[in-house]
Amino acid sequence: MIGLINWSNALIVTLLGFLLVFCLLVLLVFILMLFGVIMKAKKEPEKSAEKSQTSAVETAPIEEASEAEMAAIAMAIRLLYADGLDETETAGKLTFKGRPTAWNSKIYGINNLDR
Repeated sequence: MIGLINWSNALIVTLLGFLLVFCLLVLLVFILMLFGVIMKAKKEPEKSAEKSQTSAVETAPIEEASEAEMAAIAMAIRLLYADGLDETETAGKLTFKGRPTAWNSKIYGINNLDR
């Protein structure tokens, strides 16, 4: 009686499990598609409001920046990325000198069991 398996019941349980998982996955796909439709419909009124605002901006004339303004912008960008460092060998390199922490300290080694 130990080696006997009721293969018809095992097959029914297996097929029912696969069918249940497949149906739930299909249901999940439909739910996600429904959320997508709802979000797209909710976003469309916002887009129409943005278009009315951008149309007023697009009709305004674009002014050219003067040379002094362009120089000020270039200097601000350079200072932003330079962080006040000189153009030396250490510019752009990260240096860190710290003391050893507990994870790499030799005093906590496995051979030091006499505490």
